Amino acid sequence: MMEIYIKRPKYFQQIIPLIQKDIIKVFIGQRRVGKSKLMLQTIDYLRQDLGIDSAEIVYIDKENIAFDYIRDYESLYMAVQGFSHIFIDEIQNIVDWEKAVLSLQNEWKDVYITGSNSNMLSWNLATNLRWRYMQIEVYPLSFIEFLDFHRFPDSMESFYSYISYGWLPYLANLSFTNDTIYDYLKNITDTIILRDIIERFALRNISFFHNLLKYIALNIGSIFSSPNISAFLKNQNQKISPTTILDYLDYLKTALVIHECPRYDIKWKRVFEVRQKYFFTDIGIRNSIVGWYRKSDISWILENVVFMALRSNGWSVKIGEVDGREIDFVCEKKGETIYIQVVYITETPETLQRELASLEMVRDNWSKYLITTDTYEENEKINGIILKNIKDFIRDIEKGLIH
Repeated sequence: MMEIYIKRPKYFQQIIPLIQKDIIKVFIGQRRVGKSKLMLQTIDYLRQDLGIDSAEIVYIDKENIAFDYIRDYESLYMAVQGFSHIFIDEIQNIVDWEKAVLSLQNEWKDVYITGSNSNMLSWNLATNLRWRYMQIEVYPLSFIEFLDFHRFPDSMESFYSYISYGWLPYLANLSFTNDTIYDYLKNITDTIILRDIIERFALRNISFFHNLLKYIALNIGSIFSSPNISAFLKNQNQKISPTTILDYLDYLKTALVIHECPRYDIKWKRVFEVRQKYFFTDIGIRNSIVGWYRKSDISWILENVVFMALRSNGWSVKIGEVDGREIDFVCEKKGETIYIQVVYITETPETLQRELASLEMVRDNWSKYLITTDTYEENEKINGIILKNIKDFIRDIEKGLIH
């Protein structure tokens, strides 16, 4: 079957103004979220829309054995001589790559690079590339993109497929069956764990690492602390220090498998330094780790979905706390704040009131949302709190309609 090739305007619109500009274009994101495809679409744009000769363009894929000879900055620099538009995929696999890239940028080359670990994130790039770059963070498919890629209708049935199978673009090329998708996701998960974590950081206690990853997958939406995890593992006859646990969590963050969500005291406006939550970049990866999606996990999965929808659309997200009560998310973007409570369904008036109570304790005028799988009228509110269906909410986040 020919691989489906679908453009992602959300990202391509960020790329176009940077094309042929004297700045390094950096695509970062977890493996298989579509960074390579964005590069190839950029190459097509250069050829077809700008009339650039193919002889001026080079594409180096460091996951292709043909480029194994490019191991360090010197061999990279020599390999791209004679080209004016240079694309390098998974550049973190080249030793001291930044030396070659900076030299090429000094020569006014049009340079594009991708990376799949957090060493490519802004705090490291600022040092390595001396601020001469623009970063484009690429995430898995949004709900709108998921519908487009799979040609699904905008329905709750499609939404449940979205939270079951996840958001990796390549799934659109597979038959939509549990076994096929599960096998693909397991293979991707094993690749990330083996190549990006175990081999990269030379982990010794591999059994513990797998157990820790499963523990996180089973407890998304729960507040973590390394002593709590250590105590849990001790009950499983594994004695691991909190320091080692924090190191292993950092490795997962480095591979961009999980994201940390800190706690925030709304009343005193301060961030707590301990006891945070972790969410998966792709829920399909998470589901493959625990052996597939289970209905008992639905509330935590919905939190993960909302967190990633917010984060991938530029919102800063924290867990809220006010007078001992938790608010699922406190979100900030461009000077605006919103408060969000996520729950599967509100079956009884008591459930509804319990979920509204935390939001009602916040005494400011920013928007407050209760997000569920229930159906609501447009702009339906209770005591000023907006009630919204989760499918509609994450779709409106991408459209910029949430504020």
